[in-house]
Amino acid sequence: MKRYISVFIMDVSSSSSKDNWNQITDYLQEWEHVINSWCDHIITARVSHRRGDEILFVGDHCFSAYTIAHYISLFWKFAEQRPYFGLSYGAVSENIDRLDIEVWNHPLIKQARAQNEKIKRDRDRKITMRFAGESDLHFLASTADVLNPFIENQLVLQQSQSENQRLVYALYSIFNEQKIIARLLNKTPSTISSHFTRGRSELLQKNFLQVQKLLGLEEGAGVQDYNRIPLLIHDLNDAIRVQLKKSMPLLPLFNNKEQIKKGK
Repeated sequence: MKRYISVFIMDVSSSSSKDNWNQITDYLQEWEHVINSWCDHIITARVSHRRGDEILFVGDHCFSAYTIAHYISLFWKFAEQRPYFGLSYGAVSENIDRLDIEVWNHPLIKQARAQNEKIKRDRDRKITMRFAGESDLHFLASTADVLNPFIENQLVLQQSQSENQRLVYALYSIFNEQKIIARLLNKTPSTISSHFTRGRSELLQKNFLQVQKLLGLEEGAGVQDYNRIPLLIHDLNDAIRVQLKKSMPLLPLFNNKEQIKKGK
């Protein structure tokens, strides 16, 4: 039976250039466990940390790889050694629960690898996520032709954020409420509102949800139970937020909470 899946291949920029490759390797092993915990009981997924600085993810549904990649990027701790992701999605006949993804050589793996390599070859590293499937025809747009500019816009907005704005957006992605963030950081609501507005947090979150929606629509066009897809997107987001709430005191961004100053 045909089923839809998504794939990412993740690498780390400059992973061997700062004499901390052991830390990077250990950190990626931690992420392998974290990703599995996020997906547990929500979607079927296979995750493998391999080749020192690479993670391969294969999960049910077109939206899963992007969702996981988004949250990894948001809470990644090495600011000068950022992760980047080649992504693909599509229909397969295999049951991924039974796959050995170390040897699985499906075209979707090759497509994700090709997008990862495109990012790697860009010295400026202007983008950190890229979907396979862009059209070669200038008069006909594919879904990837829509998704990739969305993601590029997200990255531009995030790169323009201050450290304080980045912290507020990260916490907003967990709690979705400014009053809770103000209480957690022991700051006034007006201070949080300033960081939220100047950091374009609302627009960033809308973009993220819109990309998920587009991926859900792409899958929904090929399945009968398309009404389940928005519920699954919600359930995966919710499961990730629950896990992040539990581990919040350990998150690197949250450890910088005392640095927030009013109006900056």
